[in-house]
Amino acid sequence: MSIYDELFRGGQSSGPRPLPAPPEAAPAQVFQMDVIRFIPPPPDAPPFTMPELDVSGIRRKFLDVPYAGTDDPAQTLDLFLPAEGEGPFPLLIQFHGGAFLGGYKRDDQCAYLMDGIFRGYAVANVNYRLTGEAIFPLPLYDAKAAVRFLRANAGAYGLDPERFAASGDSAGAWFAAMLGTTAGVAALEDPAMGNAGVSSAVQAVVGMFGVYDLAMQSQFTEDRPIMVGDRKMANFADVFAGAVCRDCPGLAALASPAAYASKDCPPMLIQGGTADEIVPYEGSVDIVEKVNAVCGDGRAVLESLAGATHGHPDYLSARYAESRFAFLDRALGKK
Repeated sequence: MSIYDELFRGGQSSGPRPLPAPPEAAPAQVFQMDVIRFIPPPPDAPPFTMPELDVSGIRRKFLDVPYAGTDDPAQTLDLFLPAEGEGPFPLLIQFHGGAFLGGYKRDDQCAYLMDGIFRGYAVANVNYRLTGEAIFPLPLYDAKAAVRFLRANAGAYGLDPERFAASGDSAGAWFAAMLGTTAGVAALEDPAMGNAGVSSAVQAVVGMFGVYDLAMQSQFTEDRPIMVGDRKMANFADVFAGAVCRDCPGLAALASPAAYASKDCPPMLIQGGTADEIVPYEGSVDIVEKVNAVCGDGRAVLESLAGATHGHPDYLSARYAESRFAFLDRALGKK
């Protein structure tokens, strides 16, 4: 993955489909091992186009499910279930990165936790409105609506509504962390998007090379301009918030998960690279310190990747993948 992919790529999605019927158990003899693979982009694809998940090798799946009562493809999700068992399965809800301006639920960022289906987890990959269509707080409304939808329909899909975890990388980690720190904040919910009164809380959070403080992110981007050809990296925190966050710390705090740390925060695993050139590593340190200052040491855990840049291959290594699932197993009480 190029470190610039999420700053200059665009997302794609097919149209939404009606709520599918719950899966039927197939006879045991027809089950074969699911295969997770990715389709490389064609040679004539635009720059920074990412490989896309090949869903043909995953049999129990629901694609492009609308979660907000609209026909907007940006408000759809994919849900994948383990090959065997009727559940209820703990659920991993993933949010893609893309600097809030790009990315897609089926691009290869979902690889970080997609193999949860081999470990007894259901996995949902969520699209949300990008900054070309909406800015804060509307994309967060999408994320919370997706969680409410999944919890409201947990019985139909074989999900355990008491064991939901949110995860994401880069900008996607912002969504995961916001879900963790803002449960019950009514101003950040839009009940008109469906399932009003259903909780959007999650029971665990995993964030990788994430954005957690928009004022810090805005200053970091301003101080470290990165160019690709004749294009300067967008100050995506400012675009997302609709203001220059470094000059408006109060507004930026309203859109920053670190500002909402409370005793209700679920367990959090934050993985950050010390040499990240796109998001400040200090943001990962800061959110862990703020959560633990309120909740006590250990509620949030920082796992530092020494020398790792943004989206470094080490995040996909067995060491850090096992660390993520070991954390999730503990946090969600999975044996």
